[in-house]
Amino acid sequence: MSAGTRNYGNWRRPSTKGLLGLGWLSTALLFAALIATFLTVAIAGLLAGLAAMGVSAIAAGLVVTKNADHVSIIERVWERIMWAKTKATKRNVYRSGPLAATGWGRTQAPGVAAPLRLSEHVDSLGRPFALIYSPPGGLHTLVIETEPDGAALVDDEQIDQWVGSWGWWLSHLAGEPGLVGASVTVETAPDTGGRLGREVAANISGDAPQFARQVLADTVENYPAGSSVVRAYLALTFVSSTKKADRVGRELASRLPELTGTLASTGAGVAAPLDAARLCEVIRTAYDPAVASLIDEARMAGDHVPLEFSDVGPTAAEASWDSYRHDDATSRTWVMTGAPHGLISARGLEKAPRPSARHRAQARHFDV
Repeated sequence: MSAGTRNYGNWRRPSTKGLLGLGWLSTALLFAALIATFLTVAIAGLLAGLAAMGVSAIAAGLVVTKNADHVSIIERVWERIMWAKTKATKRNVYRSGPLAATGWGRTQAPGVAAPLRLSEHVDSLGRPFALIYSPPGGLHTLVIETEPDGAALVDDEQIDQWVGSWGWWLSHLAGEPGLVGASVTVETAPDTGGRLGREVAANISGDAPQFARQVLADTVENYPAGSSVVRAYLALTFVSSTKKADRVGRELASRLPELTGTLASTGAGVAAPLDAARLCEVIRTAYDPAVASLIDEARMAGDHVPLEFSDVGPTAAEASWDSYRHDDATSRTWVMTGAPHGLISARGLEKAPRPSARHRAQARHFDV
């Protein structure tokens, strides 16, 4: 490591306002147990009070004792109970489509995504952007798509500048009116070769020699094999006093160009909001990765993919304790529950979302 490499550290877990590192609810329950113990002593005597104290101590131990992932015993037990209930009632199984028992005949997204509604608007630069509305919380979410430049053959000084700009961009979000949440999803997937084929077909000259045409054709056929494509999606969620999507869209239309323009200095590459059609393709591909090649083939043929938001979900899905099976893919989630010990460089965590060669050949990866 060179002397000029910048390091990052001083990681701190957000502290809670409760007692002994507990949340406010656990703290309230602990005080309630103590009060119940004192009342038992005053009403039923010392022996009954000692018994109540023992029960309270056991309950407090279940709440306070946590594993390496900072999850208490009572939380793990409750999670198992709820999972057993879900499996017993078959709520972990989803079937959709014209022949399914759901009744509506569409393949809409399951679970918490079922009530979502989609609308499309235009920002001040004339770019269409999709807006997802969640009726339960009154939330509106827009998604920005980027293609990160990557850190290969890039100087450490440039990477440090990207990290600093990314930190500034995140801090700038704190001043966005109505913003309540932001998330980044990095997608690493096998390259279908459709993008390269479309680029070559759009730029090849009609007077090009036959040899040049043959070289380009061989490149389009063989180059994408084994390669991957990396995209990043930034989801910004806003809360508004109105449920009218048109009004929220007009409010965000003037702010969206600055949000996408300032991302260029973070190494995110060209950033643009997802329109409704593109967002539907992204969600549908996440549920069924095999659709990606079909979408690319349709684009190469100049055809429009008639995909609606009510048809982006899986035809079949089943949740297990450690995985989620949907159509011809399986999803698993790995969560980092502890920060690195000591100092790390900007490249310290880049291996975490990087798929292996075996993964690139078999599946798409959505790393949050």
